[in-house]
Amino acid sequence: MEPYVWREAEVSYPDFKGTAQLDKKITGTNGFTVAGIDPDKWLVVGLDIGGGEGDHDLHVVAIDKETIPEGEGNVFDYLLTKHGYIPVTDLLLHDADPYEVLKSITHNFELRIRSRGTEGKPIKVTALGDIPEQR
Repeated sequence: MEPYVWREAEVSYPDFKGTAQLDKKITGTNGFTVAGIDPDKWLVVGLDIGGGEGDHDLHVVAIDKETIPEGEGNVFDYLLTKHGYIPVTDLLLHDADPYEVLKSITHNFELRIRSRGTEGKPIKVTALGDIPEQR
């Protein structure tokens, strides 16, 4: 394969754009391990959930720990100095539901996307509601 730069999310027609942040949980069952990722072999540095109108795939971007000598300090700084980038492996998880893995690794998660026409414009919540309506 030809190496490529892991990039920001991109779709052909970005009707919605935004950001996401995740605070990974450190207790309980780890979804990466359940999905088959050996934490002694891989250092997970990124998630990529994508797809079309049907199924969505989960890719985990990880550093092979065998490529990192012990005692080198900050792993990312070491790799950046050595290579000029952080070399990773893109692991496609075939037998894992992307959203179940996401939920299982999450302590706190927030995804905010807004429609294209509102980009750069302030949005203020002026009412609350429920669907279906709650009593």
